[in-house]
Amino acid sequence: MTRKLTPWLAAAFLMTIMMSACTPKADEPTTTAPRSPETTQATVDPSVDPGFYLNLMWHQHQPLYPKDADGVYTRPWVRVHATKDYYDMASTVAQYPDVNVTFNLTPVLMLQLEDLANGAKDIYWTTAEIPAVTLTDEHKQFIAERFFDVNPKIIARFPRYQELADSRDGTGQWTDTEWRDLQVLFNLAWTDPDFLESEPLALLVAKGRGFSEEDKVTLFAEHVRIISEVLPLHRQLWESGQIEITTTPLAHPILPLISDTNLATVGDPTALLPDVRFQEIPDADDQVIRGLDTAERLLGRRPVGMWPGEGSVAQLVMSLFSKNGVEWVASGESVLAKSIGIGSFERTTDDIPLGASDLYRPWSAQLNRNPDVAMFFRDDRLSDLVGFEYSGSSGEAAAADFMRRLKSIHDSVDVQDALAAGQPYVVSVILDGENAWENYDNDGKDFLNALYRELSESDFVKTITPGDYLDRFEHPEGLDEVWPGAWFQPNFATWIGESEEALAWDYLAAVRADLKAAKGTVSDDSYAAAYEQMLFAEGSDWFWWYGSDQDSGNDGYFDTAYRELLGQVYDALGMDRPLFVSVPIIPATPIGASRSASAATTPVIDGQFDDYQEGGEFGEEDDRVFYAFDQEALYLGYGVFDGFGASPGRFDEPIEVYLSGTGESFGTTTDGEVLGFRATHVVKLNGDTACVAALADPEECVPVVFARSEVGAEVAVPFEEIGLVEAGDTVLAGLRLGDPIETWWYGSPLGLQVPDISNVAIFLDVEDPIGDDHGPGTYTYPTDAVFGAGSYDLTRFTAGTEGDEYVFSIEVVAPIQNPWGSPRGLSIQTFDLYIDTDPGAATGSRLLIDGRNAALAPDNGWEYGITIEGWDPAIYVAAADGTVEETKPTFDIITFGDKGKVVVRVPQALLSGDPGTWGIAVAILSQEGFPSAGVRRVRDVDPSAQQWRIGGGTGDANGTRILDVLWPVEDEAEQLLVEYPPANTLTGLTADDFGTIPLVIRSQ
Repeated sequence: MTRKLTPWLAAAFLMTIMMSACTPKADEPTTTAPRSPETTQATVDPSVDPGFYLNLMWHQHQPLYPKDADGVYTRPWVRVHATKDYYDMASTVAQYPDVNVTFNLTPVLMLQLEDLANGAKDIYWTTAEIPAVTLTDEHKQFIAERFFDVNPKIIARFPRYQELADSRDGTGQWTDTEWRDLQVLFNLAWTDPDFLESEPLALLVAKGRGFSEEDKVTLFAEHVRIISEVLPLHRQLWESGQIEITTTPLAHPILPLISDTNLATVGDPTALLPDVRFQEIPDADDQVIRGLDTAERLLGRRPVGMWPGEGSVAQLVMSLFSKNGVEWVASGESVLAKSIGIGSFERTTDDIPLGASDLYRPWSAQLNRNPDVAMFFRDDRLSDLVGFEYSGSSGEAAAADFMRRLKSIHDSVDVQDALAAGQPYVVSVILDGENAWENYDNDGKDFLNALYRELSESDFVKTITPGDYLDRFEHPEGLDEVWPGAWFQPNFATWIGESEEALAWDYLAAVRADLKAAKGTVSDDSYAAAYEQMLFAEGSDWFWWYGSDQDSGNDGYFDTAYRELLGQVYDALGMDRPLFVSVPIIPATPIGASRSASAATTPVIDGQFDDYQEGGEFGEEDDRVFYAFDQEALYLGYGVFDGFGASPGRFDEPIEVYLSGTGESFGTTTDGEVLGFRATHVVKLNGDTACVAALADPEECVPVVFARSEVGAEVAVPFEEIGLVEAGDTVLAGLRLGDPIETWWYGSPLGLQVPDISNVAIFLDVEDPIGDDHGPGTYTYPTDAVFGAGSYDLTRFTAGTEGDEYVFSIEVVAPIQNPWGSPRGLSIQTFDLYIDTDPGAATGSRLLIDGRNAALAPDNGWEYGITIEGWDPAIYVAAADGTVEETKPTFDIITFGDKGKVVVRVPQALLSGDPGTWGIAVAILSQEGFPSAGVRRVRDVDPSAQQWRIGGGTGDANGTRILDVLWPVEDEAEQLLVEYPPANTLTGLTADDFGTIPLVIRSQ
């Protein structure tokens, strides 16, 4: 069976579209008659239809990438995903007529596809078109930096591409031929393999190297052709009934937050909210209407289903869907769990949800004045396997595992009983349909074809679209209230709750207010254009990259793009852009210290710098900046040296130091220059005086202790003037100097990380023996070099209080490395902290978090399990009967990497009980982004160590994954971990079937 539409079949599809007499013109939108809320129960013939269904839904989305001054898109991702993924995903389904799937096409994606098909280009495209002989140094730098933005697996398919990747350090010696080859190969690599096997591109692939300028013309003509066929192909498959198409609100916004940012605190009580509450329900309503309008104009039919941006829902917004004709939406399983009051869907060791009968059926949002809206909820585990894990297996093996899991779900529920009730089971697998495939062999084709083939031939499951399900079966049961959350978490913490996110929402509120004020003062056309840009700025994509919870590797681009959209609101109104939209929300990447501060220290302010041994330093020769902190002040020194440290004479230059303290912040200097970060205060050093002023009132400058000498200047800045700081905070400092002041020192802010100056009232302090990081006594580290010796060896733990927070400090032997760039400074370690608020009372959970394969001793049980890691920290809450709920409130994780120390600050409001009577257990494990089934993000143990596996295991299914446990007595913790009855399976095991870890209690 072929794997995509052959050229003649694609042409037939397009001819059918053009010849269809019922297809409306672009300016004559059709409408779809609303489905009656009353449906009749279907009679299903089990010999044809088994009555057990799979709702497979592919979500296709890209943000609205701003264009530059030449009208060129600043990123290529819409184009290259169209040529590699969008067409292919639909054409593959077309080869399996017995398979029905749903495609969600977002309006912002479709609008850009339309624009590209009509002649628009992106900057990667225009740069690739430049003849290699005329490339400037600036062009070459861009190509060298950006034309390897391809998965290494794909680069390796092209020998010449791999050769160029291996020689990147020598681009200065590259010939015109090498630059031209890279221009072509980047764009070939982002083309679906089936197109590369067909002419005209097969000839280019065979050529391999030595491409011509004419080859570029051929390549880009093919890209335009593919892009132009994406939407018509989807439209044809929808008309044929094989697929259902859904869309999102126009700009892919987090609709509940557009309606009310205060909804953030429902699932995240400690979220930092913006200063200005954003409440624009009319905007949210218009986002829904315009999204549907765009889909109807471009696809010829109005969708009746929606995947809200990021699957975000809340009771507040459900009526916006209903009143605009949306009959069903989809979201994540955690939203359903919260909505029905079970906290979360726990799973068996076979990954089957304990509440399968609740998860595997649609529900409905009950509304008073509008028809109810049906809701489908994704199976997170199955969806994530396809999105993140199956790429490590062969396509056939992955498809077989997927079908095995479906069969296990089928066998765990009463299919006939549900069918008789008119609400048969439906498993919803919903995920990104574009980004996963580059990680698969052969771009995921082997997996998709194997999966669709098995689904076509299956006798126990049939694919179905949500619209078809609702047409055939009984109206779903109602939810009392839809919990506010998104596709992967029961809150909106990824888009709101941190300081950068709060500032981004305040920017949005300021622009929205200015737009309202302009209504009636500008022409209707100008206002309409500005309003549309405002809606695009409300998209979720911009807020996703703010804060520490997500990292694109280039978050600054998205910050710039977001602020550009805000600026375009003013452009459309014919108004000057206010200065704040030029001020970055994400600060410029700070310069790291050549030596970081190691402890609190109080230097003497004398213009000399010989007492900063425990302070920090920037620079190595010539100009240097010194800094130190104690509990009262920040100390700064600027020194001028020659290469031998000799004094060049008295230092008299004026200096301004802009600091990110506490209070109203500004992105510009006192004379209007953009800082590159937001500062609250400025320290002015001029002559023999120095003072500090809040930027909100720079004329009110308070004198501070200051000294000059022949080598430089030194100043003490009290926290009572700039605001208190905490251990782990990074204070940004921007230095300007000169006479007149105009020169930035190094052009970027300095990152002054505050050492551990906290004044924590310690209530528990435990030292752990060194050299016991071997689990039950036999474990060895994985063999890759990132797992440095001592990385998992606990040395000390303290717990205390400061202000309204609990402060937990964990130390290990080795410096904490961050090889994969987690936003919290942790890449390889996971620390678990368990709190038993009433030791000996036998309440709470004895079993630790999933996959740890350990428990507390009998008569103990933890009420709180805090898992501390780089990407997905959480607090588990156990009820008295041992039932456990995963929560993800906002709490701080601060890593002092070079000190081998992690400090965790948890609001006291999140934990109950008297800490003086708590029992605390601490374990360290190896963080794993692709864990085994039923394991919460920690690494497996094999009999022998491998590159990414711990060694020394026994092969027992119930062997622990813990590498070290907090306990002051040598060898005792290891003995506890090894005392368990070996088992071949986890099925049916209880806490008594695992090794235990001890509680440390203050009174001990």
